[in-house]
Amino acid sequence: MEVSGGPTTAMTQHPKNYLDRGPWVPATADCYQTLAPSTLDLWRISLEQPAQIDILSEDELDRLNRYRFAADRRKFAVARSSLRQILARYMQTNPADLIFDYGPYGKPSLHNENSLQFNLSHSGEYALCGVATQVVGVDIEQLRSMERLDGLIKRCLAPTEQQALASVPSVQQSAGFLRYWTCKEAYLKATGQGISESLTAIEVELEPQPRLKGPQQPWQLQVFTPCKGYTAATVVPTGITHTRLWTYKTSL
Repeated sequence: MEVSGGPTTAMTQHPKNYLDRGPWVPATADCYQTLAPSTLDLWRISLEQPAQIDILSEDELDRLNRYRFAADRRKFAVARSSLRQILARYMQTNPADLIFDYGPYGKPSLHNENSLQFNLSHSGEYALCGVATQVVGVDIEQLRSMERLDGLIKRCLAPTEQQALASVPSVQQSAGFLRYWTCKEAYLKATGQGISESLTAIEVELEPQPRLKGPQQPWQLQVFTPCKGYTAATVVPTGITHTRLWTYKTSL
């Protein structure tokens, strides 16, 4: 898969199909009108910026108010208002006018609009948004020490994945587990399935090149470092051959 920081940046084949460390650049003025069928736009969103609360819908405000802690309310508000502003520019409409439908497991889509597909994930102080004309799943996780890691490994990883992770030094196993986790989450989000689906049935191979094994083979997996201290994954159809990396900054 080719990767670029925008239309004027030279495209290069990234080693092992990774998108590690960019270059992530501010969006060009015409990027919203130049999204090709074979292109995935990835948006890296810092959650340490203002949120535009007044464009959120009633159900989004209800979800916002259900968060117990102020920091979680802030992060949700920034992520959702940024998503609305990004999608509105592709659709050339008002962010507050967007209506979302939700699948049986909560995957959002634009109401009566199939020409634009998207997915959003946030963790820590960053969100990641994928936009394409084809189905997309994204996940981002802040790297951190995981509690009860042994139990998580047994419940979530296939035997081959457990074996691969066992060869990793113990101090790196939490990060290794989260890389597998983001791949599986991105796949479930791309396909619209819920986390209740057996995670061990989704088998990932990270080396020598990231890929989904078994019945998940028609999908294309990318694993990368969106910024220091985070890992992320995208799952898209094989027809996506080019990824553009944008940073989003609120206009407030």
